Amino acid sequence: MTTSSPLRDPGGGSLGGRVVDVHAHAVPAALLAELERGGRGERSGRGPELPVLTDDRRVRFGARLTPPVADALTDVRTRIAEMDRTGVDVQVVSPWLELSPDELAPDAATGFLNALDEAMAAVVAMRPDRLLALSLLDRHDPVSAAVRLRHAAARPGFAGGELAAGGPGPRLDDERWDPLWKAAADTGALILLHPWRAASPAGLRADRLGDIVDNPAQSTAVVAAMVLAGVFDRFPSLRLCVVHGGGFLPYQAGRLDAIARLRADWTDDRVPPSTALRRLYYDSLTHSATSLAWLVDFAGSDHVLLGSDYPFPTGDPDAVAAVAAAPGLSGAQREDVLGGAAAGLLGRRALTVPNRMK
Repeated sequence: MTTSSPLRDPGGGSLGGRVVDVHAHAVPAALLAELERGGRGERSGRGPELPVLTDDRRVRFGARLTPPVADALTDVRTRIAEMDRTGVDVQVVSPWLELSPDELAPDAATGFLNALDEAMAAVVAMRPDRLLALSLLDRHDPVSAAVRLRHAAARPGFAGGELAAGGPGPRLDDERWDPLWKAAADTGALILLHPWRAASPAGLRADRLGDIVDNPAQSTAVVAAMVLAGVFDRFPSLRLCVVHGGGFLPYQAGRLDAIARLRADWTDDRVPPSTALRRLYYDSLTHSATSLAWLVDFAGSDHVLLGSDYPFPTGDPDAVAAVAAAPGLSGAQREDVLGGAAAGLLGRRALTVPNRMK
């Protein structure tokens, strides 16, 4: 096992404890092997048909084809080597969102997500000292999603669930999702909210505009609607992490407060939106040291978690260094972002992963 030396803050203080990256993606090799067998017709009599793996490593969900699956998504050795290079001790790995089974019938989607959970468990089992997993939650059905999250919360090697902001099923501000929020509150499991198939709110099209605007706009709109619908009033202990630095949410907190007070259904006993937003968690993926420092000031360092979006080029391959570069952060704040906040959030799950830095 490779042992990293403790990270140091710019002032020379030791950044003890684990460095934990909560936003990274994978496509388990075992899942691809299962899909390949299904494509050769070897699943006869084994329940709902899984999607099919094509010869060029794309996954076919009905009429939808994913992009080719990159080797970095499947190769655990490459993942660990990159973690060593960047100083990450533990990675919380969530499935690639392209694996969302939107086009499948509910029974088939359940079968696929079951297979994905087993394959994610196999990924973690390869390096249980370095990896934790998230279960991809069923966007078709809130009750099924709640059952899956409770199962993940009780399963060794899993830290919670990943939830697509878009997709089939009710909008996330609909009270039909309350069983999922209750499951998360009851178990203390992490829910990582991730954009999925976001549409341009202005109907504009340009290269990479979706990554720049549409994805963070979708997260902003979905969570703002949840705030206004009272989700975080009903479930104040919900551990929801919004990726990409929270989209535009932190920056618009004041506007949310001001406009919420104009709503006919708003009452003075409601939690102000800005207060609700400070109960959420955000990853550090802002692509700006200044923005990251501002995010820590807004949410508190105990609510900002290291996120790289590995292995995608839209992420940050040097996320740990970005935290070190953020201006004005104290050594304690850097420790929080690099892993202290994640250790508190993940609780016993993080404690089961040996600390390589001691």
